[in-house]
Amino acid sequence: MSDRESLKARVLLLSGSLRYPSHTFTNLKQVQSLLRKYGAGTYLWNLFSDPLPILNPKYYRNPHMNKYEVVRHLARLAELADAFVWGTPVYHNSFSGILKNALDNLNIQQFRNKPVALISNGGIHSYAESCDQLRIVARGLLAITIPTQVVTVDSDFEYFQGRFVIVNPLINDNLARLAEELIVYSLSLRQLRTERS
Repeated sequence: MSDRESLKARVLLLSGSLRYPSHTFTNLKQVQSLLRKYGAGTYLWNLFSDPLPILNPKYYRNPHMNKYEVVRHLARLAELADAFVWGTPVYHNSFSGILKNALDNLNIQQFRNKPVALISNGGIHSYAESCDQLRIVARGLLAITIPTQVVTVDSDFEYFQGRFVIVNPLINDNLARLAEELIVYSLSLRQLRTERS
C-alpha cells in the first residue's frame, strides 16, 4: 500500500472502557499508531474521559441537532470518517453500555457503507461474543465490518509506568493486519460511495 493512497483515509476510533488504565484503550492506541504509520488521519475518542449524555430519542433522526455540543461534535467526526474502530471490554458476555450509548447517539447517516474494525478485551478468558454482537449492531447501521477482528486478554499486556503495554507479539501482528485491512476497505468503500452520490 502506498503512502499516497492511505493519506485519504480518515478513521474514528471509539474506546468503550470505563477504566484507566485500560486494556481496551491500549489496543486502540496501538491501532491508531499503526493507522498513522500507514498515512491515515485518526481521531481517538475515549468515552471514559469524554463521556456522552444518555441518548435522547428526540435527536435520533438528526444527532447534529442535539442540544449537547459533545454529541454534535461526535456526529461531525463520524460524518467525516471513512472508517471506524470500535473497542470494548467484555461485560456479561457483551460489549459495554457506554459504547452502545455512543452508537445510539448517532444514526445510519454516519455509518452507511463504511467499514468498521472490532476489538475486544475479555479479562482472563478470550471472548469473541462482544465482537459478534457488534457485527449485528454495525449491520443495523448499514456499516460493513471487516473480516479481521482482534480479541485480547489481560495476559497479553504488562503494566508499566502507569499504563498497559502489549507484550504478546501475536496481538501486535493481528492489530497490524486489522489496521491495514481497514484502510483498504475504507478507500474502496469511499470510492463506491462517491460513485453512487
